[in-house]
Formats: sequence, C-alpha cells, structure tokens
Amino acid sequence: MKTSGILALVAAMTVSISPAAYSGQFLYLASTQAKTVVAYEVHSETGALNQKGSVDLPGNAGPMAFSPDKSFVYAAVTGLADKKAGVATLVRGKDGLLSLRKTAFIMNRAPYIRTSKDGSVLLAAHYGPGDVTTYRIKDGICTGDLLNHKVTDKTAHCIEIDPSGQFVFVPHTSPNKVYQFRLNSKSGKLTPNDPPFVDGPDQGHLYHQPRHYAHHPTLKMAFTSNERGGGISSWQFNPNNGRLTLKQTLSTLPPDFEGNSAAADINITPNGRFAYVSNRDVTKRKDGEAAQDTLAGFSIDPQTGDMKLIGYFPTARFPRAFCIDLTGKFLYVAGQKSANLFAYSIDQKTGALKHIGTYETGGAPIWVTCAEFGK
Repeated sequence: MKTSGILALVAAMTVSISPAAYSGQFLYLASTQAKTVVAYEVHSETGALNQKGSVDLPGNAGPMAFSPDKSFVYAAVTGLADKKAGVATLVRGKDGLLSLRKTAFIMNRAPYIRTSKDGSVLLAAHYGPGDVTTYRIKDGICTGDLLNHKVTDKTAHCIEIDPSGQFVFVPHTSPNKVYQFRLNSKSGKLTPNDPPFVDGPDQGHLYHQPRHYAHHPTLKMAFTSNERGGGISSWQFNPNNGRLTLKQTLSTLPPDFEGNSAAADINITPNGRFAYVSNRDVTKRKDGEAAQDTLAGFSIDPQTGDMKLIGYFPTARFPRAFCIDLTGKFLYVAGQKSANLFAYSIDQKTGALKHIGTYETGGAPIWVTCAEFGK
C-alpha cells in the first residue's frame, strides 16, 4: 500500500487532543497524483485530523460518493486499461478504513457521481461528451451494467438528486443550464422533465454558468455555484414536479479582486444556515505574485432562503473541492495545485471561517468528504 505523504499539522492546535474524542466521524481524501484515498479520524472538539490509513486505487482518483448506508464508497477513476474510465467500489470497514472490492468500466470520465436513494443505481455526469449515464449497483457493488444513457450538452459538471430521490439535476457550465430529470430507481431510467432544462443567470451578471448543485436540507430550495467569474445562485424547488426556478444570484468574488476566477464547489451546513463557494484564481500572474484563491461564505434566511454575504476567506491553492463535517463545525478544503488540505472552524453564530490547520497530502487532492464512524 502506498504512503500518502501526509506529514503533519502545520498550523499548531492550541488545545490538547484527547484520543477519546476521535470517535465521531471520518474524512476521506482522494488524490489524483497519489492514486489513493486517505482516511482520517476527525477530532470532535478541535477538528484536527488523524490519519488512519489509505487504500490504493486502480487509476487516477476522481469524485467519490457513498452508498445510502455509508457501507460502500464509490470512486470514479481514469487511466485504466486502454485508457478507459471506471468506478471503483470500496468497502468501508467498522474501523472506517477502506478496501478495494471491484472496479467496473463506465462510458467516459465522470467529474461527478452519485447514488440513488435506494442504493441500486449509480449516476454519472460526463463533462467532455456532454451526457449522463446510470449503472446498476448490486449488493453494494457498482457492476458497470449500463442502464441508461442520455445526451445533454457539453460540460455536464455535476449530478445530484433531490431529497425524495425522484428528481435529478445536472448543471452544465458552457450552455449555462441546469438539466432536469425524473429518475426511476428500479429501472435506472432518466426521463427529461418538462422543461428539460432551466437557464442559469443572465450572462450580464458576469457570474453565470452553473457548476455544482446543493439541495437545502430543510427549505424547498437548491443552490448552485456558478463557474464563470464566480457566483452563487438560489433556486426555488417544486417538490411536486421537480422543477427549478431561479431566485437570486450573487457574486462570490471580493470586490477588490483583480484577474480571472472560476468558482468550483458549493456546500451548505447541515442546519441550512450557511453556504460556501470555492473560488479558483485562474489568472496568469507574474512570477512571485500570490494567487487570490478564496472561499466565499453566505448566510441563508431560514424562512425565505435569501442569501447575505458573510465574507471572503483565503484558502488553499486552486480549491476544486471541499466539504463540511457532519456537525457543521468544521470545513476542509482540498488545494488541487498546492497538494495540501486546509481546515477551518465555522463560527456557529456568524458563519465566519477561522483557519485552524494545514495538512500536506500525496499530491493533487481532488475530492474530500465525511461520514459517520463505523457506518
């Protein structure tokens, strides 16, 4: 088994860490360069990470998804035999560690995967060709058995499911659209909704092109990060027909930002009070000039869903993916071009982020997610 290259916590923790407090949840980090998924215990009081082990993947790591009961982890991989793409099924032990069970081939590289609510179907979005596919999961194992293939448009970047498990949403950056489907989880078939897509924010905003999608935990609403320029949009969600209606759009960039930026990931705290978007600085800067990658934080009104800016927070270089822990107290950002993982605490009253630690990784961390210990 490869070593992950995780060295140490760079920013010192000011409180003593009791081993007994490492009992709530695990964080899993997939790294493209290292071709591993590294498992960490999350300290319930400080947010500190304690590396417990890693598992080798059969190819370059990509996005991950859990089975509904968290017993299995699915990792999209590329660079398999004949340059094929696939999905690796990893079994999650009671100790939180992962072991590789099977790798199945899929049609194309998938920048985002999800499972149906009943765990019988794996859904994948395919950025390059512009389509979505579904595959059979049997006894927790992704079989690679193609159930459905729907052509949409170029740059299908994400695929997410509403809380009922009936409706599927696929943001597309270049055409500035979110495609809408109905899902039959028994057959794995996707049926275009009416209308089949909704348009993203008007291009005059300079922060359009929906990229990632997050459903609100309590409100009948969804939120997208908007890649072009950097933005966040809120959407009214109709649970009866699965349709989205654009409500509000805000910039995620500091007002003094100079250059070009592309928003990436979006996550909402479990209580639904705060949302965060990662901004990747894509400016061609002069030698020695620091990049201006940030996280933007927003409060969400518990009644109306209206967003208000909390602030901007410096972060790891090229923050392609990040996650919020299950308690909503900590946030972890993978710096794809800096090969490190930033940890923050979340102020429970204001939503402000405080940098509490930096961890070095095995290279090009591309996905990060959390799950309860032993589940």
